Amino acid sequence: MKTNRRFLLVIIILSFFLQNCTPQLKTLSIETMKPSEINFPGDFNKIAFINLENDINNDGEIDTILYKLITSEMALGFRDASYTAAMIDSSDFLYVKGYPSNNHFYIQSAINWRYLKNISGNHADLFIVLDSLNLSMESDQFIIGGYDVPEYYAYREIAVQAYLKVFDLPNEKMIDQYTYTDTLFWDATAYTLNKLKSQLPSLEQSIREVSYFAAYDYANRIFPRWQLETRQYFVSGNEDFEKAAELAEEHQWLEAAELWDKYIQDQDRELASRANYNMAVASEMLGKLDLALKYAARSYVIKKKSRTKEYIYILQQRKDELQQLQQQL
Repeated sequence: MKTNRRFLLVIIILSFFLQNCTPQLKTLSIETMKPSEINFPGDFNKIAFINLENDINNDGEIDTILYKLITSEMALGFRDASYTAAMIDSSDFLYVKGYPSNNHFYIQSAINWRYLKNISGNHADLFIVLDSLNLSMESDQFIIGGYDVPEYYAYREIAVQAYLKVFDLPNEKMIDQYTYTDTLFWDATAYTLNKLKSQLPSLEQSIREVSYFAAYDYANRIFPRWQLETRQYFVSGNEDFEKAAELAEEHQWLEAAELWDKYIQDQDRELASRANYNMAVASEMLGKLDLALKYAARSYVIKKKSRTKEYIYILQQRKDELQQLQQQL
């Protein structure tokens, strides 16, 4: 029994020691602006969406109902994406109604810029164009399980391939062309066919979803956007670190930095490394990325930690993205 008690006591002491030696970190969430993957012009007037694909069935006739359904859902997808995009006001977005003609837009493989201006009523200068759209569907329904109590299963799979382009009317140039592909899948099980039918979305609803997400996903490629990220800073170290952490939690970064700054050259290398790391976080929160990089690099020189190395990479990436954003804003 004594041996077991001694072993338990050693475990408790080790746990206490490790708990106190492990640095306490606090996590905060921040929103950062990400540039678009294209050279998005920041001085646009309005954005127009144009659907040039009006013969989905390739039968030489305009598919009126299907065209309106796809166009309205894609327009909704672009508009919803604009709500969470940076520098995009949803009121700046419109979509061209009617049936724009592919033959009028492309004349002998050249772009008719005047046609773009006319069909949008001179209200837009940035155009998202659905050039072509291919939809293919697979579906089936069958019995699964025992035949004494039959259970029905049904599925539907729709693959989409959308060829999208973005045009800059004032500069008369195409700034993006992209083939979007995706496959959406739905399935359901039920003990009656009526119940099965009610659980599976209608074909119209499935086409709506495919169209909506094609636009929403593409918007995330072409619109600058906000993105949620996390940062960490050290709380443990001494009383000043704890006080600074409380100030940081209240977003009083200058006051917190004054406390951390006292230890950036401390003889205790671990404390100095943490102080410089925290100073880097404070500098980033204050919008001073060059200074943040300086402190992060100093922290890494003092103690080569993987966390610090990763943070240096994040800061450098943010700096590069901000340079790119200056061309898009």
